[in-house]
Order: sequence, then C-alpha cells, then structure tokens
Amino acid sequence: MSLLISLVLFFIMVSLGLNLPSMQFGLLKQRPALLIRVLLATCVAMPLAALLLLQSPLGDGLSPAIKTAVMLMAICPSAPMIALKSRQLADNPELATRLQFWSACAAIISVPIWVSQLPSEAGETVWSIPSQDVAFQIFTVQLIPLLVGVSLRRWRSEWAERWNALVQKIATVLLLALLILILIVALPQAAPMLIGNLKGALLMLILTWIALALGFAIAGEDSVERSTLPLVLSMRNPGLALLIISQMAPSAMDIKAAVVGYVVITAIGSAPFMKWRKKTTAQA
Repeated sequence: MSLLISLVLFFIMVSLGLNLPSMQFGLLKQRPALLIRVLLATCVAMPLAALLLLQSPLGDGLSPAIKTAVMLMAICPSAPMIALKSRQLADNPELATRLQFWSACAAIISVPIWVSQLPSEAGETVWSIPSQDVAFQIFTVQLIPLLVGVSLRRWRSEWAERWNALVQKIATVLLLALLILILIVALPQAAPMLIGNLKGALLMLILTWIALALGFAIAGEDSVERSTLPLVLSMRNPGLALLIISQMAPSAMDIKAAVVGYVVITAIGSAPFMKWRKKTTAQA
C-alpha cells in the first residue's frame, strides 16, 4: 500500500508540474505579500486551528484515530484537486496552480516541523517518525516529481501541451481510485469507529469552515482570489497524509479511513461555498 500511495502521489505531482503555467516564480516577484499570507495561513494557521479544536471540549472523547487524521490533514497542504475545483469558480485557475506549487514546496519545511512539535498524545505513535525522514519523503514523492513536471513543461513544451489534459485526468482518477480502495479495505474495521465519532465529523466540518473563512479574509477584494484562496486553505493533501501513515503505522486502517472521511467532509462543507461563489461569479 505504501508503494502504491507513493506512486500515485509521485504521478500527481508530476501532473501538477506539467500544468504549472510559465513564470511560476512570477507570483513571488509580483505578489510576495499575497504568497506570504497564503503560506502562513495554510502551513501555520490551519495546524494551529486544528490543535486548538482538538484541545477544546469538542475534541474531548475523540478516538486517537480521529485526532491523528485531523492533525495529519491539517499539516499537509497542497491538495491535488485544488486546480480542478478552482476552474469551476475562477476566471484565473492558474492562480490556484501557482499557490499549490508554493504550498508543496513549503510543506518540505512545515510538515516535519509540525510532526516533531506535536504532542505525542495527539497522534500516538505516528508522531514518533523523525522529522528528517518526513522531509525526505516529501522531497522524494512531492518536490522531485514536481520539478520533473516543471522541467518537462519548460523544455518539452509542445509535448506538455499535447498530453497535459490527459495526464491531469489520469492523476485525478488515480487519486480517487486510491481513496476508494482505502475506504473499501478499511470500512469493515473502521465503520464502527466512524459512526461512533460523529463529533469528530463535526470537528472536521468546523475546521473546513474555518479554512474557507480564513481564505476569504486574506483574499482582499479581488473576486478571483476570493474564490481561489478559500479552496487552497480548506483542501488538504490526503495523499501525503496517507503516505506518512503508511510509513509509520501501515496497519492502522482506522486512521486511513478517517483521512478519507476528512476528504468527504471537506467536500460536503465546501459545497455551499462553491454554490455561492458560482452564483456570485455568474452575476458579476
């Protein structure tokens, strides 16, 4: 399972690099303040919000699997499907791709820091993974394939343009297939845990709404940013979270199922926002 997750995540990040518009560093030069706000929000504010929610009365009594899944998703930015969702709302989907690129790069620093700093009782044995091992995993399955995709886009632009759409569809299908496979395998063991932790589902929903509100707040007055930034913050990276789980607790199917459940809750929680922004964009 760990090898399958690594291969799927590798392919997804290659597809992100292929889909990245030219001048991927233009955002850093032209809008440094926006980029800093987004990275601080997605890599610092979101994990802090999750940690505070878990320490609140809402987090009392939650199973260790739910707590681990929530924290893992909170510390893993750059969801593979951000660009796909953004195309449904924004006239400038390239903004989501650029922000996803920089979030993936920042994860090499932020994820190991959070893994090493989190209290052990919040995540049980998962957090015992050395931070340098986490950084190496992210580097090999996220940054390297991302750079491969960017290089192909730069040096083989005609090939990238020709096959980019197909590669994006394959990457999306692979991710969905992986999540469905994990849910099917984990369901017999994890179903009682998920049903018995409806409060955990509520916590995931509240965290999704916090991310949407925070993204909307830091977006300013620009309509495209108001549609894009909330998605960048609310959609987390299940592939990276599952990879960390598979490396440290490969038999923890309940944690893996909870991660998939977080993805489902995020989709449910962001649906009203998606509908509202589509209506607002249409009126504009």
